[in-house]
Amino acid sequence: MTVEQRKSDGGGDRQLAESGRAAAPGSLQSVESKPGKAHEHASRRDWPRYYDAVAGKPARDTLLKALALFDAELAAGVGSSEPRRAIDVGCGSGRDTYELLGSGWRVTAMDSSPRAFELLEAQVPSGVRTRLECRLAEYERFDVPAASLVNASYALPFCDPVSFPDVWARIVRALPVGGRFAGQFFGERDAWSVLPDRTHHTRSQVEHLFADFIIEELREEEKNEAGVTGEVKDWHLFHVVARKRR
Repeated sequence: MTVEQRKSDGGGDRQLAESGRAAAPGSLQSVESKPGKAHEHASRRDWPRYYDAVAGKPARDTLLKALALFDAELAAGVGSSEPRRAIDVGCGSGRDTYELLGSGWRVTAMDSSPRAFELLEAQVPSGVRTRLECRLAEYERFDVPAASLVNASYALPFCDPVSFPDVWARIVRALPVGGRFAGQFFGERDAWSVLPDRTHHTRSQVEHLFADFIIEELREEEKNEAGVTGEVKDWHLFHVVARKRR
């Protein structure tokens, strides 16, 4: 897919915070009106229904931790108070993008689904749109711009395994010393590890990815989740927040 870029315009964090990051009226159907849980739609890459299933969900914990660490550095006199840039890889309908904009960041939001940007832009107040740039792209074609933070919540496992090393190298290059990564990787015991279009890692492989980082959080999680049909999905996840050291 050829990368398409669309820029939005505007400024005003209060309106975004007061919006509660809720879905735009009439743009999303409730989870109850569409059968299936979020992971069931994601397994089929049915992103419009996935967006419906996660509508109104808060920002991911890994992103919140990364923002708190940046805030702590700023309070200690480290870093600039000027708005910093974050890249939200696989932004979806914007649950993390909204949090970043509400925290004063400039955001480049990337996704391969046009529907994601329809939902995202419908919910972003005009007052902060000068700090939002949307890029429609596949992982393989996304030229990651320089940024203080790369956020990839539950996104990179959907990158083709053959392309993953190059995509990851571009993410690492985009971050300066002191920049951070926040996101998730799927482990080898995850039920989707049998799918050829997903990327999975062992713990040692995840640690190797962050050889040039200080790992501030590496939390491994295994859990089961039943879908509406009763079929159980085995999750094996690595939640990561890391600061680039060289």
